[in-house]
This record gives sequence, C-alpha cells and structure tokens, in this order.
Amino acid sequence: YGMTRELVLGLEVVLPDGTIITSLNKLMKNNAGYDLKHLFIGSEGTLGIITRVVLKLFPKPRSTMAALCALNDYAAVIDLLGAA
Repeated sequence: YGMTRELVLGLEVVLPDGTIITSLNKLMKNNAGYDLKHLFIGSEGTLGIITRVVLKLFPKPRSTMAALCALNDYAAVIDLLGAA
C-alpha cells in the first residue's frame, strides 16, 4: 500500500521536555503550517515519542493471488513480462 509516511494522517507526540504536540488530522492534505509528522516518523523516537496516530486504512482485499515462475534465463523473463 505504499510507504508508511503516506499512510500516516496525523500524530500526537510527546517531546523530551514533556510538551505534547497534537496534529491528529483526519484530512488527506493540510496546508496550515509545517508538516512535522515526517520528521517524527523518520526520527525513530529520538525527537519525541509518538503516543497517538491517525492512519489511512484500506478495506481488506476480497482475494489475493500469487504466482511462482521459474525461468531458465533473463531472456525468458523478458518474454514472460511481455506476455503478461
């Protein structure tokens, strides 16, 4: 479904000094100031602890399919991709 950054809509973060930053947006796009969520997601807890999160969810797929293709060489791979 993509990168985690794109699935996070909003965060609540506690900074090291105890300050709580809340940006629990449920909007897909918000142009009201800086978007700090990417900074906190990428910092792996060094800038603050994420305490709440709003995620973009997708419905469960009705079915899934998988295929295993064993081919002799790279030319066969190209042929298979062309046929697909």
